Amino acid sequence: GIGKLLLLKIRGKSILVTGSCHGCGACCKSICLEGPSGWLRSQKAFLLIVEKYPEYKRFEIIGKDQQGLFLFSCTWCTPQGACLDYDNRLPLCCNFPESSLVFAGGSLPDNCGYSFVEVVPFAKILRRELQQKR
Repeated sequence: GIGKLLLLKIRGKSILVTGSCHGCGACCKSICLEGPSGWLRSQKAFLLIVEKYPEYKRFEIIGKDQQGLFLFSCTWCTPQGACLDYDNRLPLCCNFPESSLVFAGGSLPDNCGYSFVEVVPFAKILRRELQQKR
């Protein structure tokens, strides 16, 4: 969480998402969802999200992870891992995976085509180079 973010900042690094989607659907079949008050840990919190955002009805609770966060499965995901309405998927689906997953203690599904890499941001390298040329 915050400790990992602080450690990265101290080391002058950030998280970069690399790779590409293999289309396995693993991220759709076991995902944690976040609400306005943080990661969902109760059915009541999930129902409040669905009330405000009906498009989240497509998710069903399938269990909890080691941290007590609800795990959800998307009912729009076919057994082959494809989305039934790919063009109208939710922003969280379009943006998966976000580097914030690392800071929340999450991880990518096994055999995911994406990976997280610690890197020195380009802006920092550029500043360093420009300062050396003065």
